[in-house]
Amino acid sequence: MFTDPKIILNDDLSIRSYITFYYDGKRFREYNGKKLKLDINPNYSKTLTDRKRLLNRLCFEFKKSLTSGWSPYEFDNQKNISLRDALDIVLEEKLKSEYSRTYKRDLSSLHERFINFLPPSILNQYVKSLDSRYIENFLSNFKSSNRNYMNKRRSLSVFFSEMLRMGFASKNLVLSTKSLKTKSVLHQTYTKDELNSVLNFLKAEYPNLHLCCLITYGCFLRPHEEVRLLTKKHISEDLEQINLSGKENKSGRNRNVFIPNYIKIELAKRINETSDGENNIFSLTNEPFNNDYFRTQWSRAKSIMLKKGIIKKDQTIYSFRHTAAVNVYRKTKDLDILQQLLQHSNMIVTLNYLRGLGEISDERLKDVLPEL
Repeated sequence: MFTDPKIILNDDLSIRSYITFYYDGKRFREYNGKKLKLDINPNYSKTLTDRKRLLNRLCFEFKKSLTSGWSPYEFDNQKNISLRDALDIVLEEKLKSEYSRTYKRDLSSLHERFINFLPPSILNQYVKSLDSRYIENFLSNFKSSNRNYMNKRRSLSVFFSEMLRMGFASKNLVLSTKSLKTKSVLHQTYTKDELNSVLNFLKAEYPNLHLCCLITYGCFLRPHEEVRLLTKKHISEDLEQINLSGKENKSGRNRNVFIPNYIKIELAKRINETSDGENNIFSLTNEPFNNDYFRTQWSRAKSIMLKKGIIKKDQTIYSFRHTAAVNVYRKTKDLDILQQLLQHSNMIVTLNYLRGLGEISDERLKDVLPEL
């Protein structure tokens, strides 16, 4: 029915330690003696020796209670837990889910910053006791731009929305904070001549960036995650397709992308440079370049291209994907095909995408909205 509690101890005092056990097949982590109404808090310890001592005591008390018939479900279904524990539980659940690496990274980063921002006395309060002013003060650190603020607000809201669902909180306090208006980032498309000029420049000066932009344009993949992380094993032996699992692309679904001939030529050169299927096609090692690699490359290339008059200010690395989308729509007028190529979750996303690029009017958008 249950396993013996086991101590999980980290020598770094900044990382919380705990005991863990399984009860009816479900794993439990206990950071303190609150469920047993005992004042045992190993993570308050200032020394490793004291933390070990309290963890041993905590482990003993939980084993004694479990042996006596106590159930972890008796603790009001875990509803009255500390803010720190609730934040950890939500993050752990999200990291186990089928979300993109970027999304998980952003949540982990925000989780760490929020915990470091709040004083220990607040972190140890029940979630339901939290004052929304602490959230407002935290979010005020991200007002360098409205978009940055709203992105952080949205991510923090994920935590409190999950706490509400789990019964830890009575409402999502983030929703009571101030909302700021944001302007859409315009990724202006390229004309045919501009496209050729940009790609020729990049091929000569930034070969990795050139291949990234070429795949972004010809295969509709997103540059910073889907393209940057491509390895030899993702590409079929005949160079006909790129195959990504649900975990390797934003849509969360398996994705098979056909490769145009002009990309095959460039890919063949890279593939021939390595025999290891795990090797990244850009770094040619088992480790891909860092998350900001192509952002940095593009920033350097863009400053030169702007001076040379090759590109305009609002043309970006994402403009290659947008240009391809516009070209397909103008050629086919088929929204189903475009939705599949872009891997959008539904048609409305694709329509808004085209609307943002000026390819579809508000009136046309209204005409195709679903009716009851």
